[in-house]
Amino acid sequence: MGNENVHQILDVIQHSTKNNVLATILHVEGTAYLKEGTMMLIQEDGFQVGMLSAGCLENDLAIRSKEVFINGRPITITYDMSEETDISWGQGAGCNGVIYILLEFLDQELKENMLNLKEVLDQGIPILHIKTLTEDFKLENNYYYSFEGDTLITSDVDLTLEIRSYLHHNQAESNPSQKSGVHKSDHFPIPFYTHIFSPKPRLIIFGAGPDVKPLVSLAALTGFSITLCDWRTEFCNKEQFPLANEFIIGFPKEMTNKLNLNSQDYVVIMTHHFQRDQEILSTLIHQHLRYLGILGPRIRTEKLLNHKSIPPSLRSPIGLFIGAKGPQEIAISIVAELIQCLRSPFPQNKFELGNS
Repeated sequence: MGNENVHQILDVIQHSTKNNVLATILHVEGTAYLKEGTMMLIQEDGFQVGMLSAGCLENDLAIRSKEVFINGRPITITYDMSEETDISWGQGAGCNGVIYILLEFLDQELKENMLNLKEVLDQGIPILHIKTLTEDFKLENNYYYSFEGDTLITSDVDLTLEIRSYLHHNQAESNPSQKSGVHKSDHFPIPFYTHIFSPKPRLIIFGAGPDVKPLVSLAALTGFSITLCDWRTEFCNKEQFPLANEFIIGFPKEMTNKLNLNSQDYVVIMTHHFQRDQEILSTLIHQHLRYLGILGPRIRTEKLLNHKSIPPSLRSPIGLFIGAKGPQEIAISIVAELIQCLRSPFPQNKFELGNS
């Protein structure tokens, strides 16, 4: 995930009345702490949301952003992190690359683009972002496309034939290995930057007992959107779980009918109620999900499945094995496994050019 802070940045933009500069890593030659597509927001008073390095560039970026605040024009800054002298950026940074960072003033047009981006992402639809550039990586134009099923939707903008050919080639090949960043070749001599913004991954948790609270808190802080499902209204509510995004009340079939499950969903079952778990599992076991896990030992899971073998798609016991004891450590092991699944090379959509 190239930019873990994008949703936080979009929330700040939505509610901010201050002037802002958006910083984006366009291109990395060699190695860097964070990769292409990573973003940071710099406010006029110096407040920053997100980071682009291990702390070695942010102060200089804040200083350089003053020029953008004054004239409103985007600039591209190059940092050579490969030198190791006392006056270099790379001293002690653990990096060994050249980083190109774009600074853009958040004018009304760009702010509207960001708010539209947030609205579409909140609907669970990925966005392909394209920046057309000059030879020295200066910004020319921004374009945003939303993915709805297999259709690439755009407004009345017209990209060059070369870029359209490049995108169609990658769609046809369903190429998930294409990373975010600047693309240029003999066939496509005009440099352009691509990045896919992905919606927050949805974590659906069946069960709202006390041991679910650390899982909800940790998963929310890690970047998941939490849907909590239970049949008990006194447990499944905003007061008990302030970081959850959605609450579904009902019995197993009612809840699953309301969820509109899809192949990108992460599901955890931990109601501690044998019959409820059995009903939920019988409904979900044949669903195509990104992740399905159930709390408890394998022997219990086998009983839930009427002593049938546990399919590979079902994580049982749930979580990475770290010798976890107690709700907090178990939550850590579950979230670790969720992150492992999230970072796996399984493509998030057939048009994937990169991660966000």
